[in-house]
Amino acid sequence: MGQMVIMKNYFAKEAFLTVSFDKAQKRQSIFVNCLLVLFFIVSSFTFFNMLYAFANIVGAIVSASPDVAIADLLRSLPLFLSFFMSLWALLLVHATYRRVNDERWHKSLFKDAVCLIVFGGFTIVYVIVMLIAGKYVSLVEGSPSPFYPLDSLLYSLLFIAIGIAVILYLKKFEAKAPYLVPSRGLNVTKARSAYCTFVTFWMLFALFGFSGGIYSIFIYDFAHGFAFFGIATILVYLLSPFQLCVWEFYYNNLTEEKKKEFLLPLSLLSLCASILFAALYFISLGTGLDAPSNAGFGMFPVAFAASVNIATLLTVATPLIVSIVALIKGILARKK
Repeated sequence: MGQMVIMKNYFAKEAFLTVSFDKAQKRQSIFVNCLLVLFFIVSSFTFFNMLYAFANIVGAIVSASPDVAIADLLRSLPLFLSFFMSLWALLLVHATYRRVNDERWHKSLFKDAVCLIVFGGFTIVYVIVMLIAGKYVSLVEGSPSPFYPLDSLLYSLLFIAIGIAVILYLKKFEAKAPYLVPSRGLNVTKARSAYCTFVTFWMLFALFGFSGGIYSIFIYDFAHGFAFFGIATILVYLLSPFQLCVWEFYYNNLTEEKKKEFLLPLSLLSLCASILFAALYFISLGTGLDAPSNAGFGMFPVAFAASVNIATLLTVATPLIVSIVALIKGILARKK
C-alpha cells in the first residue's frame, strides 16, 4: 500500500509543469515532444549508418590504402552531413525549451536554422557535382545506406524546409502565434562548457545505443550458445536512450520543487539499473570471451573493435557515469 502511495506521488499531476498549462500550451508541448522523438530516431539511425561508413574508411587506412580511404570519405560525405543535419534539427527543437532570455532564444534558433539551410544546400550541390563527375553511377546506389545518395538529397530538402520555416516563424509569424510553453530545465551558468560537453557525449551514446539495440535484434546470433550475451548486450545498448528519455521527458517536466525532491531517488534507481545491466553484460562475457566477435559479426562495435569491444564497453560505462553525476547532484540538492 505504501509503495502505491509513493508511485502516485511520483506521477501526481501537481508534480508536473503541465498542470498549469492551458490548451494551447499543452498542444505546443506535445508537438515539441513529438518532434524531439522523431529527430532522435532519425539522428540515431543516420548516426549508425555514418559509423559503418567511418569503419570502412578506418579499415582502408589500417590496410595502408589511404587513396581508398579518401575515395570512401568523398563518396560518403553526404551521409556524414545527413547525420549532422538531423542532429542539428534535434538540438534546434530542444532549444525551444530554453527560453530564459528572449533575445538569446531568437539568436539560437535563427543560427540553427541557417546552419540547416547551409548544410542542406551544400549536400544537394555536392551530390549533383558527384553525379555529373561520374563518382555516383545513379541516385540510388544502395551503399553505404539502402537508398544512398537519394536519401541524403531528401534529408537535405527536408531540413532546408525546416530551416526556412523556423526563420519565417521568427521573422513574420511569432507575433501572431507566440511560443507559450515556459522555459524548462536548469539554466546552467557555472561550468557551462563542461556541462554541454557531458550532455553531448551522453546524447551521442544514447543515439548509438538506440540504433545499436534495434540493429542487434536482427544482426546478433542468438543461437550457438550466444543468446545470453546477445540479450545482455541489447539491454545495455537500450539503457542509455531509456535513461535519457526519463530525464528529458519526466525529470525536466517536473516543477522545481519536485525536481529537488525526486532527484536523489531517481538517481539511485538509475544507478541500480546501470549496475545491474553492466553486471549482466560482464557475466555474459564469462560464457565466452569470443562472444562479441562471434555473436555480433557485422555489428560496428564488434567488427571494428572485436578484440577489446571498446564501443560496447563505453556504452556500458555511460549510464553508470550519468547516474553517479546525478547522484552527486541529488545529494548536494538535499544538503541545500
